[in-house]
Amino acid sequence: MVIDLGLGDRLALLAQGLDQLDIGFTVFDRDLIMVAANRRFQQLLNFPDALCRAGTTLQDALRHNAAMGEYGAGDIEQQVRERLALAQQFLPHRFERVRPDGTIIEVCGAPLEHGGMVTTYTDVTVPRQREKVLRELSAELESRVQQRTAELERRETELAHKAALLELVVGNVNQGISFVNADLIIELCNANFGALLELPPELCRPGTPLIEIFRYNARRGEYGAGDPETLAHMRIATAALRMPHEFERTRPSDGKTLEIMGRPTPDGGMVSTYSDISERKEAENRILKLNETLEERVAERSLQLQQAMQTLHASQEALARSAAKATLGTLVASVSHELNTPLGNSLITASTCADLTKRFAQLAQAGQLKRTDLQEFLVQMQDGSALIERNLHRAVDLVKNFKQVAADQASEQRRNFDLAAVIHEVLDTLRPSLKRYPQTVELDIPAGLVLDSFPGALGQVLINLINNAYLHAFEGRRDGRVRIHAAAHGNGMELQLSDNGSGMTQAHLEQLFQPFFSTKIGRGGTGLGTTIVENLVTRILGGTVRVRSEVGVGTTYHIHLPAHAPDHKV
Repeated sequence: MVIDLGLGDRLALLAQGLDQLDIGFTVFDRDLIMVAANRRFQQLLNFPDALCRAGTTLQDALRHNAAMGEYGAGDIEQQVRERLALAQQFLPHRFERVRPDGTIIEVCGAPLEHGGMVTTYTDVTVPRQREKVLRELSAELESRVQQRTAELERRETELAHKAALLELVVGNVNQGISFVNADLIIELCNANFGALLELPPELCRPGTPLIEIFRYNARRGEYGAGDPETLAHMRIATAALRMPHEFERTRPSDGKTLEIMGRPTPDGGMVSTYSDISERKEAENRILKLNETLEERVAERSLQLQQAMQTLHASQEALARSAAKATLGTLVASVSHELNTPLGNSLITASTCADLTKRFAQLAQAGQLKRTDLQEFLVQMQDGSALIERNLHRAVDLVKNFKQVAADQASEQRRNFDLAAVIHEVLDTLRPSLKRYPQTVELDIPAGLVLDSFPGALGQVLINLINNAYLHAFEGRRDGRVRIHAAAHGNGMELQLSDNGSGMTQAHLEQLFQPFFSTKIGRGGTGLGTTIVENLVTRILGGTVRVRSEVGVGTTYHIHLPAHAPDHKV
């Protein structure tokens, strides 16, 4: 027993009864010394037996609580002093304390008449938890109710808006619209319904029986000859079937044609639309009349297109021949200019040698010839002869390469040729005109790539692409490189001509092969170079050409040529 009053059997029985209460119980006298405490108090506050006996001071009990963390963080002695000073006032009190383990204790104290304090301790954890849950549920329920109310209000507003919008749309569409309910009564119709059907206003109001409209139409002949009442009931019997329908009706009064479409609704009603299709019917009639002469016009147009295609092919061939001749003329001028250098050097050297021979002869005739003069004459003649020989060889090479390129360009014949040799011949012919520019041309072409094709067309392709690179890719630059690479590829070869110039935008790339497209029209560009390239590669050489370009990086032409060109002439 925790309580020990020591006052006889009856008090002992009272103490036993108090000890069985579910409420903790303590009594302190006016000196704040424990008189009694029951077992429930000890269980609730986890007090040791030594602090639950009569004679324990309140100060010791407070210090135990502070040490166990019952009063939270802080100085233990300070917490004891504050609570002891409050207890000494013997004021009635009621409060709840949350213990460190989460349980909630309700503490109620009442002062005694002759001094002292009786205090009860009740575990209210479960009730408080229930209250908290109820509060949370209530708050959640209130929130849900508010949300639901707001949602309903939003939907109501949305429905009102949609209804207004539907009414606005129905009222402003070009078609006539009507809705007839399951009882064959008009519930909704717009202004165009009455206007298209030319009905009086009293028949275009909600609540009008559909049979009244049928009677009105029947009386004015909309349904043809016959008894109006019989015709109206025939129409109402058909409407009662609520079948989807679509038909046209031409009004006898003005010849206007209406398209009428009806669709049943799930509630047994019918939505119908009415459209004036008079203009469409007239257009259809015109089309029917036009179709009667369609075959004749198609044949006439086909003949015109065939003639245009023949003219186009002839123009393309003439364009290619003209471009080849223009290029050949350019090469002639370039080679002629280039020949001036070795021939001029040879002429000057020959003249010098002639002068030296005259001087040598004069010295010999005068008997003044010395051994040193003879040696000097021989050295000068040898040097002059070597210089003349080198320059004449250079001239011969130029004429030889030009002769082959010119023959290929002019003859327009196919032959077997080594790709590397033909490209070298073309570059040797172009070199006099290209050496004025700082850019260079690099070759990466292995020997032994033999083609049975048209070297003149291939040379024209190379000349156009190299000139195009020098004209467009390197504008404003003092450096640059054109690289020509070739390799065997399948039953043919792949030729790549690339530059590290300015590149092209996607918009320019898409128009590259269009005739007369050039960014330099009027400034050295004709817009025909790449068009001729595509024509020669695809039609003459039987190959394909594609282009890859990136601004600031450069442009690469990928040309695939078959080992044997198609069997035709340029």
